[in-house]
Amino acid sequence: MGNAVNDIRFIPLGGGQRVGASCYYLGIGGSNIILDAGIGMENGVEFEPDFHFLITSPFLQSMGQIDRVFISHAHMDHVGALLDLMRQAGHAQVYMTEVTRVLSEYQLYDRLFIGNKERDEDVRLAARALLERVACVSFMQTMDFGKYRVSFFPAGHIPGAMMTLFDTGRRRILYTGDYSLHPSLLTEGCMLPENLDLDTVILCGLHAKHPGYVKKADAIFRQAGYALRLAGEYKQSVLCRIPQLSKGIEFLKALNNENEMGVPIYLDESIMKMVVKMERLSVPVLTEHNKSMGLMEPVEPHIYLTSGRGAFPLGRYKSLNVDFSLHEDFQEMKMFLKRLNARQAVLVHCGREYSVFDDHTIEQEMMFEDGCRTQFIFAEEGEIYGL
Repeated sequence: MGNAVNDIRFIPLGGGQRVGASCYYLGIGGSNIILDAGIGMENGVEFEPDFHFLITSPFLQSMGQIDRVFISHAHMDHVGALLDLMRQAGHAQVYMTEVTRVLSEYQLYDRLFIGNKERDEDVRLAARALLERVACVSFMQTMDFGKYRVSFFPAGHIPGAMMTLFDTGRRRILYTGDYSLHPSLLTEGCMLPENLDLDTVILCGLHAKHPGYVKKADAIFRQAGYALRLAGEYKQSVLCRIPQLSKGIEFLKALNNENEMGVPIYLDESIMKMVVKMERLSVPVLTEHNKSMGLMEPVEPHIYLTSGRGAFPLGRYKSLNVDFSLHEDFQEMKMFLKRLNARQAVLVHCGREYSVFDDHTIEQEMMFEDGCRTQFIFAEEGEIYGL
């Protein structure tokens, strides 16, 4: 256990040394803060953050003592448990960007309740009321909460993603959420002020234990090109399954950018609705070749893009399971840590080692860097750390 009496406390409630259910408690003086509230999936079983551990800790007696919640971005492993958290923490104010709010609302409310007559009306209205409590923030905005100030910066990764900087006057703590150093199809890379002089960075370090992993930046384009060639040149309709909605939009953008042959690209209802919401937020995605998939299967060779796991239109499709990484690889993480050069790095959202023989982590890598002052903590769920 870390130093439990320290003025600034940190507890991973989920998403420590595993991926999924990212959720972290940050205590600053008498203020109780939650960073993200996601869900995870392991062996086909969904899991959520361990809020029970928090209320059995020395710092809280009930979830009603949570003051504020900051959501970094709209991926379900960071936002999927938000409604449950808001029900328990009835007095907490929730902060996120407008784009994250729209994307989260769609995933947490629209998909659950719109058109689903089996859902109880009281439950539906209660969920809607919870989402209306969200306060939207802007990049580069600073908010003063008395004991600390909070500033928000673009994280890259997906539209709306933000990094959150806490400044107590004596300590500066940056929570990155998922981030990208370089521009993607839908958003620019992260942007932070120079010379931050950070005491602590709470870093989402998916590949912190994967020294051999190198991100294939062209993976999304190779998969898009393959699907377009099948449909355009070989007249073979292609079913593209996407593991999550936001990646579906990213892949659609790649398809549209590469679609010189004008291949028809059909979208399932969930992807189309989310794309339309993003278009309304001035994130252009659609072209004249994009259409909604109706009840009848199109006659011409086409690409069908779906995030669903169930049935799909009958016919002869070439099935393609599309996946690609939006996370930084080992060397990019090293570059980012060198740039920040915080006194302390708390690593969360870490994927497990690929092998029992692979024990070289980002900590060992950074030890040999001239001028590196960073001390590392690989934070475990259910442990209390003083920052």
